[in-house]
Amino acid sequence: MAVQSQAWPLVGGLDLVSPAIQIAAGRAILAQNYECSLNGGYRRVDGYKIFDGRTAGTSLIVPGSGPIRGVWEYNGVVYAFRNNAAGSAGVMHKSTTSGWAVVSTPALAAGGHYEFVNHNFGGHSSTLNMYGCNGVNKAFQFNGTTLTLLTTGMTTDTPSHINVHKNHLFLSFSGGSVQHSATGNPTSWTLVTGAGEIGIGSEVTGLNSMQGNSLAITGVSQVSVLYGTAAANWDLKSYSPAIGAVSYTHAQMDSDLYYFNGDDLSSLTATQAFGDFESASVSSLVKPFLDARKNNTVGATVNKDKNQYRLFFDDKTVLVGTIVNRQLVGFSTWLLEHAPSFVTENYIGCTDGSVMLMDSGTSFNGTAIQSFLRLPFTNLNSPHKKKRYRKATLELAAGSQATLNYLADYDYGAGGSSVSSSTTVYGGGSFWDVGSWNNFVWSSAAVASAEAYLNGSGRNISLLIVHTSATDPSFTLQGVQLNYSLRGLNR
Repeated sequence: MAVQSQAWPLVGGLDLVSPAIQIAAGRAILAQNYECSLNGGYRRVDGYKIFDGRTAGTSLIVPGSGPIRGVWEYNGVVYAFRNNAAGSAGVMHKSTTSGWAVVSTPALAAGGHYEFVNHNFGGHSSTLNMYGCNGVNKAFQFNGTTLTLLTTGMTTDTPSHINVHKNHLFLSFSGGSVQHSATGNPTSWTLVTGAGEIGIGSEVTGLNSMQGNSLAITGVSQVSVLYGTAAANWDLKSYSPAIGAVSYTHAQMDSDLYYFNGDDLSSLTATQAFGDFESASVSSLVKPFLDARKNNTVGATVNKDKNQYRLFFDDKTVLVGTIVNRQLVGFSTWLLEHAPSFVTENYIGCTDGSVMLMDSGTSFNGTAIQSFLRLPFTNLNSPHKKKRYRKATLELAAGSQATLNYLADYDYGAGGSSVSSSTTVYGGGSFWDVGSWNNFVWSSAAVASAEAYLNGSGRNISLLIVHTSATDPSFTLQGVQLNYSLRGLNR
């Protein structure tokens, strides 16, 4: 009986909605703690570790009670906000070589969810300031030493969202009110100095400065774009009058804005017409994942080096989309060890009061990373013919070692599995022994291969690749080759 072979690259990310027979072989139907690599393949995620500013010794959580309310980096220092031990006030902390230190501030009400922006209104290297708000206090300005509360004149002066656009400080208030300071002066909020107010008719969920003299203003039920440079020529246009955005899920990649609209992940993309935009959904293939968590979002951030949009949920899951040149490479998911309460570009603030440095190390702060990649059932272009599967070869690029466990299922799972779920893998780097699959031989080449001898039959096959380690460096699964023999039609 002739042995045939087919090979394919691992690319495309999760597909949770297409009929099983239509899913491309290189996609995934489970991709936990993987990310879609920029150049193809599925890469096991990097870890994270607790942070408080120390370069040596044991880092500690931010003092106080409750979750982290805000984390931000300004002038090379990381600042964190958490309620005091009694839960009666908010406290600002900064990272130092000795750990977290309290920053003296005016009295801050407890609670809230902070937003921040760094901007230099003065033009001098010494006038770069940090600005923030949290929905329960006045907005503030911080210069590294002194935190100054900003008074806008609103009866309830507790803005929820903040950004800088055209050298104005913009704030949003309840009722759909967006206000901006005088040009170049974030402390001036009077009409005679050029400050102003804009109403969008929907509770505001985000402010994002875009290209083309435009500010994207998202609301609960709409997305609008503000054009112009100052109060004299502002022009507000609606781009999505029926669908809005969820607070804290906005993140910009290049010139585009990505956000969760309550059902799908959407993009606001600049068109060739200068200053114009179009909106589109980019998450149709992972909608079941989003549907199960639509009310549990924590926030979103980007990793610019990896071209990733990351959407965090309070059940410790993360949806990760890799986007290159405005094209979606694919989605994957993470399952963290710690529950997030606040996220920013390089840090996760957690419900236990810890701050984690992302993309750092080989574990989740000492806990092993469990990764699972389930490939779709592939019929090797002959859906009605039975096959005897003889060997699977996995190509991957790895660090110093990677210890993997393979499992194979046949006939959509009805044909049994090659090994039981309790099979344990021993070794690391150069040799694998996986029960009835005989030996895996590891090569130290730039692109290594692991071979597993199969002994199963069915119309189709799905591979599950399992990895658990706190010390193995990240690796990238690049491609699969299957050797098999045709056995005839399934009657």
